[in-house]
Amino acid sequence: MKRKISEFSYGFVLTHELVHVYDCWQVAATVVRASEAKKKGKQQEIGLSLRGYPLFLQFKLSEYMQRRYAAESKVAGLPYFRFELPRRSQSNQHRLLMELEKRGNAVFYVAPLFHEAASLNSAFFDRQIVAQSVFISPGDISELPDSKLHRVVYSRKTPDVHFCSKPRKLEHVIQGETFSDAIKELLKDREPQLLDDNFFEQLSVQMLSIFSPNRKMFGDMSREQVEMHAATFASYIAKTFFDCELLIIRA
Repeated sequence: MKRKISEFSYGFVLTHELVHVYDCWQVAATVVRASEAKKKGKQQEIGLSLRGYPLFLQFKLSEYMQRRYAAESKVAGLPYFRFELPRRSQSNQHRLLMELEKRGNAVFYVAPLFHEAASLNSAFFDRQIVAQSVFISPGDISELPDSKLHRVVYSRKTPDVHFCSKPRKLEHVIQGETFSDAIKELLKDREPQLLDDNFFEQLSVQMLSIFSPNRKMFGDMSREQVEMHAATFASYIAKTFFDCELLIIRA
């Protein structure tokens, strides 16, 4: 039996490539860079070079569908990929990601155009993980219409991506091959942020206010934050409450 990939392995190789090929930063790297600059007394370096934009990614593994009775075969043709969104009655995850995006952040579901370990290994060593992925905006999907099962459907044969059960073509999908240009276009009118403690503190406050609008969590979470760097805390909030990897797109 052919070995399948895991969400962990896909998330690792995608993050690795974004950092080493596409000039994104992991949050830990911004902490190290800022710390080194401060030690050297290079405050100007912090202000000029440590600027960027937050990028939230939720990794999705897709089912590989190839049998003729597959539910969405008439939409995408065969074979195709699909991943499920959490039912509205069981999780508010999609709503949280939409709200995070509305606050001016770059937020995406990201899923691979492969499903076997051999394909992942090949794409990783060829630096083609990003190119063989699709980036889907939660806002493009919009609010889930009901508590029924809904899926995102896509294939290698066409750039079209559909939201199902009632098929609707998504208009703002970023194909991995165009990731660099598409992200630049998305962010062209946004001001890059200075990546200091205040930025990460405000980002944490923003995420907590989305997750807990009544602010009941703020007291407990702020006490936990005392022993943690602001950037690390923001990364923790993104992973724990939004199930997202927080990266920085370098300005």
